[in-house]
Amino acid sequence: MRSTCLNCSETLYPRDKYCGHCGQNTAIGRISFKELSNEFFRTVLHVERGAMRLFKGLLIGPGKTATEYVEGKRRAYFNPFTFLTLCIAFVLLMNNWLKPYGDLPVPDQEVLNRISDPHTREIYLHSVERTASIQDFSNKNMNLLSVLLGPYFGCCLWIFFRKRKRNAAEITVAFILFMAFATAVNSLLISPWRAAYRNSNVYYPLLCLDILLQTLYITWGLSVFFNYRGINGYLKVLGALCLVGIIGFIILMIGLMIYVYRGDLFEVLKYL
Repeated sequence: MRSTCLNCSETLYPRDKYCGHCGQNTAIGRISFKELSNEFFRTVLHVERGAMRLFKGLLIGPGKTATEYVEGKRRAYFNPFTFLTLCIAFVLLMNNWLKPYGDLPVPDQEVLNRISDPHTREIYLHSVERTASIQDFSNKNMNLLSVLLGPYFGCCLWIFFRKRKRNAAEITVAFILFMAFATAVNSLLISPWRAAYRNSNVYYPLLCLDILLQTLYITWGLSVFFNYRGINGYLKVLGALCLVGIIGFIILMIGLMIYVYRGDLFEVLKYL
């Protein structure tokens, strides 16, 4: 006898084990604890195998892992964007616990004492308030910033290495994999030290070390991904990464200056 799919109402025949329209199993019964436990362990084991395989690959051979993924081994590895989401969630959890960020900026009383003009004083107070809001936003929205970095670096690096037969989307995927892994690992290695010295002179050197280690790791992965063999290729990728990063930093700082000072930078700058 004919029946219908419980999911999409498509007509089914007795020989059908799966719906030809939506793919759901036709042998669907009532939910039981046995079914729930089986589904749970199937999901966990599948996720764990894919995530561990990807983590191990990014640890010992990031360039090879990214190459295999973009060239067709999609089911063998975890999805890059899911992996990025998990890494960001882990980093945010660590940062919530450790709080490795410096304190939000507050008005400097010495600067205020030097400013006699009430209008300039008000501009300075508003600029500090906006700077604090930007820092607080970046601390809480690392996931958004990380997602935006991938396409930016992917497109810029494609301009430098378009002859290496990788398109911008593939470079973006590779960069996201490397960045997610490096960010998660550095949250274990560097963030505890940044938290311990967050209000000291050691904080910014530690932050620079964090960025340096991530840059060197991403360079290692990308040099293999672009099929370079040797120090010259590594240095080419490192130079391109630094240049793209510096350009992005300058653009970002110009945008932040415009937002923070609203065209009144030079009125305040002489008092800083």
